[in-house]
Amino acid sequence: MKNNYWLWLIALVLVNTGWYVVSQQSASQEINRPGADFSDSREAELSVMVGDELDYEIEHCFESINGGVYNVSINVQQGSNTLYTWEGDTDDGCVTFSSSADEGDIVVNTQIEEGVEVTTTLTTWPMKSAFVVGVVLFSLGTVAIAFGEKFVRFLIDRSQKEESESIENQTHLSASNDIWQDPIRPN
Repeated sequence: MKNNYWLWLIALVLVNTGWYVVSQQSASQEINRPGADFSDSREAELSVMVGDELDYEIEHCFESINGGVYNVSINVQQGSNTLYTWEGDTDDGCVTFSSSADEGDIVVNTQIEEGVEVTTTLTTWPMKSAFVVGVVLFSLGTVAIAFGEKFVRFLIDRSQKEESESIENQTHLSASNDIWQDPIRPN
């Protein structure tokens, strides 16, 4: 295989590896956190690049400020559907729930008692479902650039060859049209 083909194969692998890294990036939305104004009902958005469904993860931590044990709960709604419900107390630590849902707005309802701090984070992967589509598009684009490069080189070579032949023909014609000749020298 020519070196040029190896280089384009390496470029194809690099482009798709880069796309894989980008498509696996997460997007986090803070629902509630210590130090900010607490809200018992917050809206968030589940958005995806390709398709209707995406993976999401909700992590929530409830901590007692004064050392007491308090009842807490969290409920995630999408329209009339309940995506997630959890009830417990401040001794349960952090809980992480992963699932998938349709694209759209959600409402996170949190119920706590006085003396509790809550940290709730919603994490989504909006480009994860676009991975296969991206691989196809980036692969086709890389191949198109590779063959485009060969086509452009062909055009440049052809143009230079035509230019060279044109200059050669002009030189030949001008040499035969001159009325003056070089003097002939005896041997």
